[in-house]
Amino acid sequence: MSIEAGKSAAGSVRTELRENAVGLPGILMQGIATIAPSFAILASFVFIVSFAGLSTPWAFLFGGLLLGMQALNASQLARVFPSAGGWYTWIARAFHPRAGFFAGVLFSVWLPPVAVLTLSYLSYTVLQPSIKAEYGVNIPWWIWVLAALALVIYFAYQGIALSERALIITGSIEILIMVALAITGLASPGKGGFNAAPLNPGNFHLASNLFLGVVFSIFAFSGWESTGPLAEESKNPKRNVPIGLVGSVVVLMCYFVFVTWGYLVGIGTSKVGTIPTAVAFPVATLAQRVWGGAWVLLLFALLNSAIAVSIACFNGGTRTWYGMGRSGVLPTALSKVNPKHKTPINAIHVQVGMQAVGFICVLIFGVTNVFLSWANAITIGLVLMYILANIGVAKYYLTEGRAQFNPLLHIVVPLIASAAGIVVVWKSYFSPFTSSGVVFWGLMVFIAIVVVTVVVLIYLRARGQEEWMQKAQLVFEQTGGH
Repeated sequence: MSIEAGKSAAGSVRTELRENAVGLPGILMQGIATIAPSFAILASFVFIVSFAGLSTPWAFLFGGLLLGMQALNASQLARVFPSAGGWYTWIARAFHPRAGFFAGVLFSVWLPPVAVLTLSYLSYTVLQPSIKAEYGVNIPWWIWVLAALALVIYFAYQGIALSERALIITGSIEILIMVALAITGLASPGKGGFNAAPLNPGNFHLASNLFLGVVFSIFAFSGWESTGPLAEESKNPKRNVPIGLVGSVVVLMCYFVFVTWGYLVGIGTSKVGTIPTAVAFPVATLAQRVWGGAWVLLLFALLNSAIAVSIACFNGGTRTWYGMGRSGVLPTALSKVNPKHKTPINAIHVQVGMQAVGFICVLIFGVTNVFLSWANAITIGLVLMYILANIGVAKYYLTEGRAQFNPLLHIVVPLIASAAGIVVVWKSYFSPFTSSGVVFWGLMVFIAIVVVTVVVLIYLRARGQEEWMQKAQLVFEQTGGH
């Protein structure tokens, strides 16, 4: 890594990662795979239905529109500040380094634990009980977790090119299976018959708390943010990363609206009220009814999805740490790159260690409790990160980027997106305030993260360790071809 002499905080940095290794399909699938099309249904469908009911497709639509605006805002920074630091660098450069540090911390809580937590949740709630019920074979959930983690870690060490090829294959397969199940549900409807009631806005009054449904949909969409850290390994990052940010949200918004409509019709629109209390995962029950023995394709899609999101989050998380280590706010050892595979080797080591920590947590506190508390915490954290980026967009384009200033893109859209995020969080977490359950613990975890982050920043300032703030703003200078 070399920082050009004479450069200010607006200077550039040359990468040691493998440049031009990932094309647009890989960048787009990085976001799509991290959203995890089929696992997101497992993790959020029942919860969203419990609040949005028949209007569940609308919860996904509203969540998608909100995040579409956020992705558009982020793309305004991605096209001028490409960096493996992703949101950390964007916000540090456009707003303030300390605000960027918040984003880096939030990414460090968001992406690194994904592999062990998603694999544990899937294995514990679906794979072990389903395989046992269907075939009479009891494979402990933790065996699934360890086997899948071994595969994910292998891809992480082998390099970004192999990882992204794996994502394109696995991501495409899971989407095809989930869409096929939705189409089958529409063709073979449950009680209530084929209808468009889930798409009718006139049914909003049937939702007990549509706002909370939107919040859970935001978590379901979370993942599109992970395209940013691949900038230094992307072909033409100033073009492809912005397309990946926005494109992954648009593709998955259409996907979620369609498949949830198909699943609700297939389960039966007259039976929506029974979904939250169903003993078995309702989408699995649907697959068993319409596909018979072939319903195991759903299990394959879910496992496929969990592995894909784990690979994608290893890529995004380690690159963010690489960028933060390079700037010096985290140990510089995290910026060390394997000369053969061009991977941030120490960052990968640490992320592997995070899997062990996460596994211990699920063993102590329970798979479901840890997963859902973490999901709620990062949802609030992501909204905060979006708002910081929105402020950065307005600040940059009103000052340095004045020549490209567009009042709609750089003032109106960031304001609307920020206001919508604040309203959703307020209505869902504070009005009325919830004092029990995973929502409460998720909120407490988020508050703890903010407190720790502030303490660290105060410590760094008191020690006079502020040189990292200039380096945090350095942007990748593309040295290869497009």
